[in-house]
Amino acid sequence: MSDWNVDTLKEYFDKLREADHIALQAALASAEKAVQAALVASEKAVLKAENASNDRFRGVNEFRQALSDQTATFIPRAEYDTNHKALQKQVDSLFRLVYMGLGIVVAIQFVLLLLKR
Repeated sequence: MSDWNVDTLKEYFDKLREADHIALQAALASAEKAVQAALVASEKAVLKAENASNDRFRGVNEFRQALSDQTATFIPRAEYDTNHKALQKQVDSLFRLVYMGLGIVVAIQFVLLLLKR
């Protein structure tokens, strides 16, 4: 006959359950370590990405500020047009003066040439 009875079977299954329990605890501990390592790596990656974003946004903000500073020094279009028209009138007046002066010089030279003859 067999050596198995209720007590030996119970002892056998209790040992199997204990071995399963130990293996399960080891697997859980290993999984917990892996999760912790992944979490630490993830936190490092997030910090690195945040720093890169902050650097990029800092550069963008500096560029925006430079554009704002530059546009603050621009002359408005209406003011430019007004000043340009005034300068154009002055230039036209000076041209008229120069042409009149040249005309007078040419006339004087002509008169002097006629008087020499």
